[in-house]
Amino acid sequence: LNTRQSIAYHIISNHFIERFVLKNPDTKPLIMLMTGPGGTGKTYTVNAVSEVLKAYRHGHAIRYLAPTGSAAALINGMTIHKGLGI
Repeated sequence: LNTRQSIAYHIISNHFIERFVLKNPDTKPLIMLMTGPGGTGKTYTVNAVSEVLKAYRHGHAIRYLAPTGSAAALINGMTIHKGLGI
């Protein structure tokens, strides 16, 4: 992971561990948006986070949303419209 990917990965992973492994009741849901042009490693970062969640058997604990169907397919997610019910 490069520096920016690593920052996003650590924010998400640390939040997940705090909320679901340590079960801290004060931890609020994390809402995060990753943007950038194609080829900057967004999908790679999402897949790295997904592996952490799967390792803890919490693969269902996160919703992966993308603006287009093709982008959603790359991350095994769904479109923003479907995910938010709009």
